[in-house]
Order: sequence, then structure tokens, then C-alpha cells
Amino acid sequence: MTTDTTRPAAPRHILALGVLSAVLMGLAVVGALGIAPEDADQGVVQRIFYFHVAVAIASMVAFGVGCVAGIVFLRRGTTLWDDIGVSSVEVGLVYSVLTIITGSIWAKGAWGVWWRWDDVRLVSFLLIILLYAAYFVLRGSAEPDRQARFGAVYAVFAFAAVPLSFYSVRIAQSFIHPVVFTSKGANMPGSMLVWFVVSLAGFLCLFATLVAVEVQQRRAQRALERLKRRFDHVH
Repeated sequence: MTTDTTRPAAPRHILALGVLSAVLMGLAVVGALGIAPEDADQGVVQRIFYFHVAVAIASMVAFGVGCVAGIVFLRRGTTLWDDIGVSSVEVGLVYSVLTIITGSIWAKGAWGVWWRWDDVRLVSFLLIILLYAAYFVLRGSAEPDRQARFGAVYAVFAFAAVPLSFYSVRIAQSFIHPVVFTSKGANMPGSMLVWFVVSLAGFLCLFATLVAVEVQQRRAQRALERLKRRFDHVH
């Protein structure tokens, strides 16, 4: 007797997103660390910003998608939008942690310390991490039939804190954290900007890939649970 151990193939759009993510992230690493010119003032430590700022922006996009998905779910009650919402918040939370890590690496190289409480961008992202960590605590503590609705409402209101983090550098009285983008555009030459855009595209594409995979897994899990209930009912 033999057992079929083959796994079903992933949907083509997930495979395409995965390949594109790998290509973009690979290009970003090569470009940011090996091709882009070195900053005259900050030196080699500046190269972390190709990833630090890109993943920070991508985390905001992820939380924004979670907010929009929450609004649509509250209007339509479609499970798909809850899947998209919770998956987006998950990726956004991971990206926020990466933002803190890369920001701390830059702080160590620039200031000689891993953390400064007067860096409003780092502190604001720490607060966002705590805020969205509470999202999963709320979902986990709610009744199963209310988890999606509670999570959607929370994701909508929690997103109000995200734009504050984006503008925190500009409204802070002490301009400690370098401003990469100003009202006049990117605060970097084109030879650096192109690799930053590649890095940002890579993180955004990876976000889409991870959300697509998570949504697919959640749908498969529900289908498996339905089959299990039918089997238990028959027997």
C-alpha cells in the first residue's frame, strides 16, 4: 500500500508574486550594499536606510490595507476580507519589528547607542508595535463568532496612529532622525533613489505574497474544518 505524499501546487499568482519578490529583494540587496554610492556624511551606515525606510513605508501600507479590509468586512461581512485584514496586520507587525531592528542598527552606527528615546520615529514605531500586538490579543480573547468584527473595528481605529508616525519626524521639535523625503521630493540623488525604489517594491511585493499565502492557508483550514465536521456528523 502506497501513500500519496505530493502536495497541491500553489496558485499561479502566488508563485508569480514569490518569484518577483525574490528577484526584487535580491536586486535590492545587491544594489544597496554593492552598487549604490556611499553617503558622504554618514558613510557605510547609511546603506541600512535602503531597507529601514522601505520596510517602514511597507508596514504603513500593510496597516492601511488592514484598515480598508476592515471597513469592507464591516460593510459586507465577507470572510475573504477578514482574511486579508488579519493577514495584512500580521505582515505589518512583522515589518514594524524589522523597522525597529534596522533603525536600531543605524542608531548604533550613527550615535554609538542602540536606542534613543528622543528619536520620535523609533519610539512611535514601538508604540505601533504595541498597539497592533493588542489587535491579536483582542481577537484571541473574543468569542469565535465575534473575532472578525472586533478585529475589523480595531484595525480601522488603530490605523489613525500610523500617519502620526510618518509625520513624527517633521513635527518633532528636535530633528534627530534624518528625513529621507521632504515636501520637495526625495532627499537623495537619483543613483541612490533608484535602489531605494527597488527595495520598496521588493518589500511591497513580499507583503502581497505573504498575504496571499496566508489567505490561502486560512481558506484551506476552514475547508478542512468543514470536512471534519461533516465526517463527525456522518459517524
